[in-house]
Amino acid sequence: MKPFSKSFVAVLTSLCVVLPVLIGCASSTPVRTTPAAKEPVVLKRLAVVPFEKLTSSDASRMARCPVCGTVFTTCDMPQNADLIIQEFFVGKLEKSGTFSIIPPYQSDLVHQKVKSENAKLPVTKQLQKVGQALGVDGVVAGYVSCFRERVGYRYSAERPASVTFGVYLVRASDGELAWGSIYDKTQQSLSENVLQASTFFSRGLKWVTAAELAEDGVEELLNTFPGYR
Repeated sequence: MKPFSKSFVAVLTSLCVVLPVLIGCASSTPVRTTPAAKEPVVLKRLAVVPFEKLTSSDASRMARCPVCGTVFTTCDMPQNADLIIQEFFVGKLEKSGTFSIIPPYQSDLVHQKVKSENAKLPVTKQLQKVGQALGVDGVVAGYVSCFRERVGYRYSAERPASVTFGVYLVRASDGELAWGSIYDKTQQSLSENVLQASTFFSRGLKWVTAAELAEDGVEELLNTFPGYR
């Protein structure tokens, strides 16, 4: 049997060293929506209300999404976690050139007024009223339940980054959910998930930050957003 070359052995050794570097598994989940036969598939005029953080009031660390009812496990988050994901989402929507968008800083006053005057209404119906007041086809809302930063460095981390958030599109005509998706990801090492080798190598064999993971998640969700390209 012909012995392995020194270069081949070196490659194997390198792989053994970098195996702990993180990758992530595909983890966006569509939310059940309510279609309307007479509604256009793509809602062109959109308002985005400020994204919000979901927190738990007890030791369970569980919180329910006010739009879809999904129960999330929460984690400690930086003060601006919702703003980071919001900026990624709005920026990519605007860059697509497909939609006419009222951004959060312009929709916020109307949103706050509607919430205070209609506190007993379901959130989807509140968002419907926001959309009608602003004269748009749909309203986008987002909720962040976890934004946990990695502990360590790009090539050596004690704990991986973890991000969980959901984004939803409510029709202004009837208050029904036109689209929604949830992103929930904690990076994994190549040894933990060999099926995601392409992601592992595309990231340059690095542990990414929570913001980098969140941006990946926003792009993954937008790939299913009606009309996004």
